[in-house]
Amino acid sequence: MLPDLLINTHKIHDWAAKILERSQCTFLFKGPWLANIDILATVDPANINYIMSSNFSNFPKGPEFKEMFDVLGDRIFNTDSNLWRSQRKAAQLLMNHQRFQKFLVKTSLEKLEKGLIPILEHVADNPIFPYDFALNFDRI
Repeated sequence: MLPDLLINTHKIHDWAAKILERSQCTFLFKGPWLANIDILATVDPANINYIMSSNFSNFPKGPEFKEMFDVLGDRIFNTDSNLWRSQRKAAQLLMNHQRFQKFLVKTSLEKLEKGLIPILEHVADNPIFPYDFALNFDRI
């Protein structure tokens, strides 16, 4: 599987999406056997709910994850169990607050207007594909 991954690094997202689509949304990537790097990837909503909500305690992040993301400290992304649960409740309170919701709408609109829309307009005016991007936008 590793050679196929390396051949497709230039289109990694499309490659991964096709594999996940062909495998009913869950796929076990078998890495080099000597390195023992096997990765289970899923985009199945039922699996994600199972892992992230209903059985979260069965999937601890572990010391390797904590070491890798040590820069984040002991916050929601790096904790497990009761500490994670209390931080999740605090985050939910923040995200459900009306001021946060207004801030989110305002900043999202600004990013669209000042960031994404100008980029899309530039690409539409200066096609990077061998065919007219604007006419074939519905294919992408």
